[in-house]
Amino acid sequence: MNDIVFTGIGVISSLGIGQEVFLASLRKAKSGIKRITSFDTSSLGSNIAGWIEDFDPRQFMSPGIYRRMGRISRMAVAASIEAVNDSDLILDTLDRERIAVIMGTAYGSSSHVEEFYLSLLENGPRGAQPFLFPETVPNAPASHIAMFHGITGPNTTFCQNEISAENAVLYARDLLLQNIVDVVLVGGADELSPVLFMCYDALGALNRIKVGADQPVKTEPGRGLVLGEGAGILIMERRDFAVKRGARIYGTLRSGVLTGGVTSTGHYEAEGDQMGRAMSLAMEQAGVDPDTIEQIHVSANFSGELERMEYDRLERTFGVNTASLRVIPLKYLMGDFGGAGTTRAAAILLSLHYQLPLPTVGAEMLKARSQHSLEWEICPGRKLQFALMTTSTFGGGSTSLVFARN
Repeated sequence: MNDIVFTGIGVISSLGIGQEVFLASLRKAKSGIKRITSFDTSSLGSNIAGWIEDFDPRQFMSPGIYRRMGRISRMAVAASIEAVNDSDLILDTLDRERIAVIMGTAYGSSSHVEEFYLSLLENGPRGAQPFLFPETVPNAPASHIAMFHGITGPNTTFCQNEISAENAVLYARDLLLQNIVDVVLVGGADELSPVLFMCYDALGALNRIKVGADQPVKTEPGRGLVLGEGAGILIMERRDFAVKRGARIYGTLRSGVLTGGVTSTGHYEAEGDQMGRAMSLAMEQAGVDPDTIEQIHVSANFSGELERMEYDRLERTFGVNTASLRVIPLKYLMGDFGGAGTTRAAAILLSLHYQLPLPTVGAEMLKARSQHSLEWEICPGRKLQFALMTTSTFGGGSTSLVFARN
């Protein structure tokens, strides 16, 4: 079977810049959620997020290049540079028309959208700032990645809130299986901007926590979303192509399923039927049983609504073992953003490749009505072979992906 494999990883995250720091933070369950100091939150009900305070684009590209980009594009391009370097791809030796860039983002450059339309509203059409407009479209990060690397193959961006990056991965898989391309730079990215944070605050969706300058951040499930930001880029190839060029393989994508549910705006699917269906189909297509999954990566985001739905579906899928089930809610460490899927996938692939188990919490903690403390624990001793990543979004969409060790 010509598997789809991952050969490069690039991460810009509140947990660390670069995969080494990222993995080290993960292993310690070191949270990237902190007090926001990048913009004024004094009039808002929350002042915490998984924002990145130490990202410097000069470490990756010259000012002449990044000054034309918004924050989200800078993070995405930086992650793509790391991923390409990590994969040992020599782009000059490849047919760049057979390389694709497929991205996922929920909101794109929300900061540039705000700046552009404010200039339009305040000054009229003649006073609008035209240099801001190119960054207002969601596909700006994918376009900047393609331009930076000189890639002329398929270039597509998916926008479906929390499952945007997962959609990108599944589309990238299809491009490779159909032999349309040989290599895909696939990823997800989103930025934390004042206007986005204020919108979530106005909706009453945020975790209502405010901390002082020297206070530790202690978040609790069920009290509302904690937003984040970042970019994760993965290099995907067919196994034969990767093996032929002698690439290191981090892991394989055994299966991936996308389902759609019906629910009201701003809410998750109440019963979680489609999430359950996605999990079951993904494991069935991967040829694995629930008891062979060593890592379960859930998309819990402190909202409470999502946690309860995920717990119910895990209980139905894994049965009587739920009480002892351990899960990995990575967003509890880095916050929630629409393009987070490939950053979560990066954590899975690094864990499988290096056989380093990631910290888990008891699935019972997802019962947000209960006052379970958020206690992380590494459970060593099992060989890591399979990981399940499940994600749901507002509006009812769900995805499940099964990854396997190479």
